[in-house]
Amino acid sequence: MLRLLPDLSSGALSLPYERYGTDALGEAVERLRTGTAVGKIVLDMGGAGD
Repeated sequence: MLRLLPDLSSGALSLPYERYGTDALGEAVERLRTGTAVGKIVLDMGGAGD
């Protein structure tokens, strides 16, 4: 894993993900459930608790 860090940092290697805000949690779950998500799903908790 440590050998991949330089490639990730430089952008030579990228990992696919989809980012959703908490207001789109239902859509994110549906994409996971149906297998239509590309890569990993990231739930952006920014602003949570404001």
